[in-house]
Amino acid sequence: MGRALAVVAIATVAALGAVAAPALSTKPYRPEPVDFSIAAKGLVGDPDPGAGVVSEPIEAPKRFNLVGLTWSGHDEPALSMRTRTDDGRWTKWTAVGAHAEDGPDPGSDEAAAAGMSNPVWAGEADWVQYRSSERLEGVRLHFVNTAGTATATDRLETALRGAANDAVTTAASLLSADLAGAQETQPSMVSRASWAGDDCPPRTKPIYGEVRAAYVHHTVNLNDYSRAEAPQIVLAMCRYHRNTNGWNDIGYNFLVDRFGTLYEGRAGGVGAAVIGAQAEGFNSYSTGIANIGTFSNVPQSQAALEAMARLIRWKLPLHGYPTNGTAVMRSAGGATNRYPSGSSVRVPRVLGHRDTNATECPGSALYAQLDDLRSLVGGVTPRGTATSVSAQLSARRSAIDYGDSATLSGQLTTNSDAPVGGQSVTVQAKIDGRWKTSSAPVTKGDGSFAAVVKPKVTRPLRVRFAGAGDLRSSVTPTLTLAVRPIVKLRRPPRRGAARARVSLAGTVKPRKARVYQVLQLERRGRFRNVGTKALKTTRKGAFSGSFVPAGAGTYRFYVATKGDASNARGATDIVTVRVGRAARSVRGGARVSVR
Repeated sequence: MGRALAVVAIATVAALGAVAAPALSTKPYRPEPVDFSIAAKGLVGDPDPGAGVVSEPIEAPKRFNLVGLTWSGHDEPALSMRTRTDDGRWTKWTAVGAHAEDGPDPGSDEAAAAGMSNPVWAGEADWVQYRSSERLEGVRLHFVNTAGTATATDRLETALRGAANDAVTTAASLLSADLAGAQETQPSMVSRASWAGDDCPPRTKPIYGEVRAAYVHHTVNLNDYSRAEAPQIVLAMCRYHRNTNGWNDIGYNFLVDRFGTLYEGRAGGVGAAVIGAQAEGFNSYSTGIANIGTFSNVPQSQAALEAMARLIRWKLPLHGYPTNGTAVMRSAGGATNRYPSGSSVRVPRVLGHRDTNATECPGSALYAQLDDLRSLVGGVTPRGTATSVSAQLSARRSAIDYGDSATLSGQLTTNSDAPVGGQSVTVQAKIDGRWKTSSAPVTKGDGSFAAVVKPKVTRPLRVRFAGAGDLRSSVTPTLTLAVRPIVKLRRPPRRGAARARVSLAGTVKPRKARVYQVLQLERRGRFRNVGTKALKTTRKGAFSGSFVPAGAGTYRFYVATKGDASNARGATDIVTVRVGRAARSVRGGARVSVR
């Protein structure tokens, strides 16, 4: 009996160890976010000026932290929602925007808002109810859980992994000194890596514009969130913007919580002029700062106002513009834009979303605080001469084969296009989340420079000018140089017979665990895939495979790798195989196939 209990105990400890293993790291443990949606049914009552249409209480299939609505058509009703928290209490009804108030510019590759609400942070909830001023068709509820509490199993795993991670990080802190880094000129903020932005990767590469003005927003969430919940709100909002709205990334360039903590928003937009989705029609001229919460009747905290002021004092001069006075922007139009496409609009450098778009954002209380915010920002004029550094890769489609090199070249100029010669610029690659310098070419008299880069894996690259004397610093947008594995076949077959095995072999460098054999057959003048097979590789990257043609015809095949975080897709040349009829021999007067 004792031995049996011991075996059970050992098995239990092993199982718990397996569950806790993902959290045994000095990095903070973050559960995997979960997105899910359901059709909303069970409306009761008819639309009327009083109550409108009210849904029955809807139980979600899993616990959620954020929820929003979509529906068919382009109706924009008055909406409100409430949720039931895990302690069984319903929240107060919260007004919700009937369309995504923040939106991309017309003509961008991001989806335009139609039939959708803004998302609402619910904390820890399991039920939701909504009401609308009119009946809506095709309503769906979209949920996001970022706390690792969606199911009972998730809650158990999160608790175990959180405890294990706390133990590891506590031990690590006792063994290492807390070394302060060099003071940055930009205000401190929570990076995408710190709020789990890796769980909300952008759909496409960023697009760049200018930063002449700073828009102030609110996110229309409940205001009673905790410090610990704020990063979860940012992640949940990013998942909603990306996966439900169909945007490239979170809409805002920056966010700020009620405690005065700043957050990096859309990827790449801290130091660069990345175009966001904060003010339809004016995104290419501005940066957007979203205040987490609802500020229609409640003012924003002084800590948040001061944090925004620090950010704006740094951000606008960084791009060559003062922080006071007015800016001129050209409208790109759009459904929520108050100005027709092509018209020039003069606005304050610090403005509210409602100043140019048909919205109540950032709420009346916060909008009334904008004069106080402008006073905190003050009048900061850019110092020195603004510079601009450009760069491009010589590689076709920004990709090279493993072992090859590419040239990164460009030009350093002032913002008035005067060349800047005799200055050192640094070519940097992003490695383990940090920018590291690989070379430091010096610009020629015409401001041009060039450097050879030879990465072994796919790398984000950029060129940075640190500034010198009266010349201000500048940095290029991020470029990505993809590295393709080299996949080779060894003496590939060119002929075969029906129903007879055709063998192939080759190598892949750098080694990948698997390669994929793709077989095609010509039918009516077109080649169509007839089979794909995964092939394991040896430690040295060798692989072998085969296929059996079902009948005579023209076949072709190739072997490829899948793209991953380290390398782009690689593939062999396409090999054509002529397959004849199966050979036959005569034995005792009978014909038999030879295979």
